[in-house]
Amino acid sequence: MRLPLMAFIILTGVLTHGLWAAETRQATGVKIGEVTDSSAMLWVRQTAKAERNAGEVPKELQQGAKLDGLEGYTPGASGRVRVRYGEKEDLSDAKELAWVEVTEKTDCAHSFKLEGLTAATVYHFAAETAGPGGSPVFGALKGRFETAPKPEAKANISFTVITGQAYRTLDDPKGHLIYGSMLKLAPKFFITTGDTVYYDNDAPNVINKDVARYHWQRIYSLPRVIEFHRQTASYWEKDDHDILENDCWPTKTPSKVGTLTWAEGLALYAEQVPMSDKPYRTFRWGQGVQVWLTEGRDFRSSNKDPDGPEKTIWGAEQKAWFKKTVLESDAEWKVLVTPTPIVGPDRGKKSDNHANEAFAAEGKEIREWIKANGKGKLFIVCGDRHWQYHSQDPETGVHEICCGPTTDKHAGGSPGEDPKYHKYHRVIGGFLSVSVAWEGGKSTLAFRLNDVHGKQVYEWKP
Repeated sequence: MRLPLMAFIILTGVLTHGLWAAETRQATGVKIGEVTDSSAMLWVRQTAKAERNAGEVPKELQQGAKLDGLEGYTPGASGRVRVRYGEKEDLSDAKELAWVEVTEKTDCAHSFKLEGLTAATVYHFAAETAGPGGSPVFGALKGRFETAPKPEAKANISFTVITGQAYRTLDDPKGHLIYGSMLKLAPKFFITTGDTVYYDNDAPNVINKDVARYHWQRIYSLPRVIEFHRQTASYWEKDDHDILENDCWPTKTPSKVGTLTWAEGLALYAEQVPMSDKPYRTFRWGQGVQVWLTEGRDFRSSNKDPDGPEKTIWGAEQKAWFKKTVLESDAEWKVLVTPTPIVGPDRGKKSDNHANEAFAAEGKEIREWIKANGKGKLFIVCGDRHWQYHSQDPETGVHEICCGPTTDKHAGGSPGEDPKYHKYHRVIGGFLSVSVAWEGGKSTLAFRLNDVHGKQVYEWKP
């Protein structure tokens, strides 16, 4: 059973229930990722101190500026990290992975691959750190996750989805309220669709690699965020703001992130989250649901190219993979989770996604393919837009649900409700929860939009 959201005493480095020792050096928590029915990844990072820096947030920084005095600054520390894990909460049956050396080259982080796991099983773990050479050994950070059921299992499943997580629009100093709200629902897993940090418009704007890392540190050292991620499996997608800057593509010359390059942006993202080798991938959770996570930045054409059959966001390889794996799947329900909209509608002047005229040809291709091959069982979930909606494409009938931004402060920008598309539209923050429930051998899929406090504001069952 999951622990409730507990009293935050992170500033002293001690949590109740004995989960953190005073000298724990993991002030940016852990991240559990890429969970299947037999494997998982666990991201561990050693920090120089037990807690985040108090400090202040400046409006801007100059090259060479020191970060020591910044709020949320949580530098790494070289040394060793390892993971012990098992099915028993006291870890008396624990398997031990070997110690791994970590250095500033990877921000003192390492992602461990846990293999040979049992399906539909709760695993407990202890993430451990030590100084250079293995001494001293610091306190362990404990957590848990559940593996996916076997593909044929008729298991009840629930998961949550978010987008748009800016530090400037935090709604609570302990961390975004949605993390506590989602934890109360005890989702089997969680998906973030990108814009996890905002390099280009969240003070201080990124000017180099060190400041980019700082953006990750200040979000993931927030106690409510740590508490969620130490006990919830997650899948990560990236978008424009957490690679470089707004509406970016591989050949675009950045103008708002100082010396940070496209290659550095990609490397930093892979450094900060547990990820598979391919940025696009699919995960099966029992007979009830299969989820597809697509990549929207790595393979795209320039937004400025004239539209046509060759202009792409997904790229030919990813598109072929998506079609092939969807046709191969015998899951009851199929959910495509995409960083950006495919149905929309979006603002008329935007040119960055499949709902825009700039990528109309590929957007139409994908929607028509889903109509022809989805068999009424394939639905789109998207992030990126700063309002919640459920829309249906008037030409193909394809459904799309947008989770909305993480906070009410972050909400805005909608072109307004469009009766030709919208079944629901509201400019608020919150998150999406999706569930599959079995009864009498039949399954029901439900999409529920929630506000930041977890109150359900809309439900749709196909």
